[in-house]
Order: sequence, then structure tokens, then C-alpha cells
Amino acid sequence: MDAIQFLKQEHQKAKAAFENVLKAGPASRGQLWTKLQPELETHEQIEDACLYAPLSREGSKTDSTLAEWRKKHQHEVDKVEGLITELAKLDPEEASWLAKLKAVHASLESHIREEEQDIFPRISQAWDETKLEHAGTEMQEMKAKKVAAVR
Repeated sequence: MDAIQFLKQEHQKAKAAFENVLKAGPASRGQLWTKLQPELETHEQIEDACLYAPLSREGSKTDSTLAEWRKKHQHEVDKVEGLITELAKLDPEEASWLAKLKAVHASLESHIREEEQDIFPRISQAWDETKLEHAGTEMQEMKAKKVAAVR
């Protein structure tokens, strides 16, 4: 599976998990979030290590958007991490926690949309299928190691 297919699949899983947290009752949403949060962190680490860092190292001479993407991506990650830090200080059974979670969700939805509609097509043009397949394999291996480490 190539890197873009892998990430799109991961995006779908994250969207479904977020919907479950948002729909859950106050007593169970905190536990669902506790399961989802490390998966989001792993996704970001995999994405950066296997896709955005190599793209950044190569420098994209023909695509200024890709050349600047890693910096913008990190800024978005920092914003979400700040929201998650604030979320951790709140009680999952309170309305304020749910409101903060919705802010995290909205930020991630916007990020996913930008990646899938703009960044991924650019990467598909910048990298050939061999490079995309290699990155996809690295992503799958890195995720398997992270999952195994949690167990």
C-alpha cells in the first residue's frame, strides 16, 4: 500500500473514532478519548517521519507549497497539541470538555481536508510509485512497532 493510501485509510479510522467519542455519553467519552489520543500522536509521528521529513530534506524546487508544508504542518500539530493539553485539564463529563474536543475535531478535520485535497495530490506528482510504496511500507512497519509497544 502506498503512503497516501495508508494515510487516507488512517484518516478514515480517526474520523470514525472521533464520531464515537462525540456521540458517547458523558460517562464513557473520556475513556474513548484516552484510547484515541495516542493513535493521533502515532499518526502524526509516522506522517512526519516517513513522508514530510523526507519531502523536506529533498526540498521541492518545483512546488513551493510542498516545500513549506512541513513547517505549516508542525504549526497545525502544535495548535492541536495545545488544545489537547487544555482538554486534559477538564472533566470529560463536563460540557466544556466536549466543547474543547469539538475544537480539536474541527482543527483535525480541516487539516485532513487540506492534506487530502491539496497536499497528497502534490506528493503524488512529486514522488513516483516506488517512492510512495516504500514510504507506505515504512509507515505500516512503524505503526506495527508502536502498536506492539503499547501492548
